[in-house]
Amino acid sequence: MSNRLGQSWNSGKLRSAIAAIVLIGMVPGARVYGSASKELTGETPHSPLSESLLATEFEPPDPEPPDDREGSGSRTSCPAVDKPLTALIPARVNYTISPHPTFWFYVPYPSNPPRDVEFTLMDEEEMEVYSLILPISETPGIVSIRLPDSAPPLEIGQEYLWRFAYRCNPRIRAEDEVVRGAVQRVAPNRALDDRLETAIAPLQRVELYAANRLWHETVTTLAQLQRDNPEDGDIAQEWQELLQSIGLGHLADEAIVECCTPQQ
Repeated sequence: MSNRLGQSWNSGKLRSAIAAIVLIGMVPGARVYGSASKELTGETPHSPLSESLLATEFEPPDPEPPDDREGSGSRTSCPAVDKPLTALIPARVNYTISPHPTFWFYVPYPSNPPRDVEFTLMDEEEMEVYSLILPISETPGIVSIRLPDSAPPLEIGQEYLWRFAYRCNPRIRAEDEVVRGAVQRVAPNRALDDRLETAIAPLQRVELYAANRLWHETVTTLAQLQRDNPEDGDIAQEWQELLQSIGLGHLADEAIVECCTPQQ
């Protein structure tokens, strides 16, 4: 990540963007790379406890992406696409500091004809914890699904499995396109909380999340900024660098869309 945090930001536009992020509570599942701890210690190489906030490079946690990050692209009832269904995750298990994290996906299929997606959260024994069926719209594009407040909150230290399925053929579920992953909630330390509270520029929050290897906090904050400020070249460059760091640079120009409303 290039170091532009010392620049003068457009405070009105960027403060509005970060306020929207905070108000809607879109804090996603995230990974503390290389750490199995249930609490963030601030002792990573890019610790936010350092004297000054240095530029942070987006570093992939694993040399190879998880096998289930992309759909197979071979379902006969799905339209042919150039890019597969893709989860924007860098590792098999990603950590979060949120009890109701947000998950990000690239959906390559057009929203006409209408189709549904299904998001399922399971515990370590693969017992269903929560399931959500959503009508998809405004695609192709990058979409987000936040675990709603009505769902059971993630417990600190417990690993959860998730499954995101695009229903290519509503009558034949075996033809679903599916991506999978895992998430575990960890507890932030007081120092990180304090730094987040005092961060003024939105990209400072991105910097802090990235420094602590909080992947989905990073991607959610930056995706919101990119969607709400499409003409901002600095934000666009950060978004591209973030996706390139995990081998998804080809998705950087895809629209970030508001697509999904839970069925009542």
